[in-house]
Amino acid sequence: METPPEGKVILAIEDNEVIIELMRRSLGRAGYRLVGCTDSSAYRKACLECPPDLIILDILMPEKSGWEVLRELKADPALGPIPVIVSSVKGRPEDVERAFSEGAADFIAKPYVFADLLHKISRVLGEGGL
Repeated sequence: METPPEGKVILAIEDNEVIIELMRRSLGRAGYRLVGCTDSSAYRKACLECPPDLIILDILMPEKSGWEVLRELKADPALGPIPVIVSSVKGRPEDVERAFSEGAADFIAKPYVFADLLHKISRVLGEGGL
């Protein structure tokens, strides 16, 4: 894996490669480096290869659900402190509440406006502005 440039590294655990590429371009323009992981069972390897400052986690994944991944992340002493923004097409109040109760730092419903995602990332990482 290539060495990340200056700036924060974001890991997107998302099964849609098109969404990952769009996020990579958009977040790159904002100064972030996005690492994509399309296999929810391989997120630990991705975290070890390029430790992220933040994770964007899709809930509807084919292998392990995002809920399983979120529980595993938060139970792992090494990975638990990494903030997670849950992303889902299910934006029901109970899904948002579940995300927060299981340790997510924020929630964003799909489809979302990139500026909204960028604002949440900035807020979660304590960068202010935006």
